[in-house]
Amino acid sequence: MIKAVLFDYGRVLYGPVIPNRKVRKLAKDLRKNGLKTGIFSNVFPFAAWVLKLSGEYHGFDPVILSYKEKISKPDPRIYQIAVQRTGVKPQEILFVDNMEENILTAEKAGMRTILARNSEQVITDIKQILLTVNNLRL
Repeated sequence: MIKAVLFDYGRVLYGPVIPNRKVRKLAKDLRKNGLKTGIFSNVFPFAAWVLKLSGEYHGFDPVILSYKEKISKPDPRIYQIAVQRTGVKPQEILFVDNMEENILTAEKAGMRTILARNSEQVITDIKQILLTVNNLRL
């Protein structure tokens, strides 16, 4: 069963130019259905500060940022931090990222994964996995 979905920020929740409203709406729907939604992202301090002030992290818990942890994806140690902060088993986490090396490390850590190519594919894949694994239709 999936209990948490962790999203990379860049190119998944945002980008390439504006916030990805469709994926953000799905994240909100996931929360309404009892799933944790978090951000798991490599980011510089100034960018994180701007994003936090602009409300980009609102509603997401946990928010795991590389600059705070002083470790970046794909270092395996940050995936262990993500598991701890999420509070569920690795196999109960669905991780969405646009970088294949980050996906591979997440899989080695025991997480389920989606390699993001575009918003429609991310939404379709998340819905399919949750239907198959959780019997949850969104």
